Amino acid sequence: CSTCQRNILEGESLAFKLADRTLKDDDKFTIKKDDKLLVRKMTIKQKVEGWIIKSNDLDLQHVKLSDSGTYTVEVFDGKGANIKSYTETVCVYVKVPKPRVNVTCQDEKIYVTCEVEDSKDLSFSWSKNGKDIKEKEKVLIVKADKSKYTCTAKNPVHNNASDQVKAACNMSQDTLFGFDFTLMVGILAGGGGLVLALIILLVSLACRSCKRREKHQRDEEEFRLNYINTNHHPQKGKQTARGQPAPPEPVDYGSAEDLSQAPGEAASRPRTQQRGRPPPPPIDDDEEQPPPLPQPRKKAQVKKT
Repeated sequence: CSTCQRNILEGESLAFKLADRTLKDDDKFTIKKDDKLLVRKMTIKQKVEGWIIKSNDLDLQHVKLSDSGTYTVEVFDGKGANIKSYTETVCVYVKVPKPRVNVTCQDEKIYVTCEVEDSKDLSFSWSKNGKDIKEKEKVLIVKADKSKYTCTAKNPVHNNASDQVKAACNMSQDTLFGFDFTLMVGILAGGGGLVLALIILLVSLACRSCKRREKHQRDEEEFRLNYINTNHHPQKGKQTARGQPAPPEPVDYGSAEDLSQAPGEAASRPRTQQRGRPPPPPIDDDEEQPPPLPQPRKKAQVKKT
């Protein structure tokens, strides 16, 4: 509160002075908050929940943030004459949490920020390497001299100081392409993993395609060879083996009656003309030459003595 006349910490007691003299039993007092009546003509012998009379003071116990406001106190004697009257603005504050100094680097500048949670009406002070400096702002812009900074946050009734933090950061490590280094590393790692997975998938598909093509070619080759062998083997069985003599033709010696006739008659009869030997079959260059047929062994001539 900028117009607070009294500042008090949450949980403490708020005391209102009722008189400059000792209160009498018939003295009465009234207390209002923001024009709302809290205590109506109470004597020192009466009791009101949350309020305690101590000597000439009336204490409000365990104040809360909601107890902040403008209070009006009026005190009357037994005859109704006003012996004391005043108005007072009260502000209740909580304890300041421990601040935290955050160091960030941007555009080749170092920003030192004093961060505090859930507090109001705060002011800040700084110390550099243990010595107080004049800066009172929440954010400082400092040089990269590796100095240690401490931030103190305070309200009118309480204060708290942070730990020392070194104001230094490596721009090449903290940023990458102008962005946060950790974030960029995560993005690049994820993208690299995705690209690697795609490459592995494409390579495996290409290998499978090559294997299918090779198998298809082998199947076509086997089918073609089987087709050629099926069409040529029956003809080869009818051909005379290359290099072998044709089988001899049977000689017609005539019937038995012809043999019983006289030699002259037999000579006079024309001899049956033998059929010519068929030409050897054509030689197939692609065929293998069969081994030669075995020849009969010649008998050795015996000399007569």
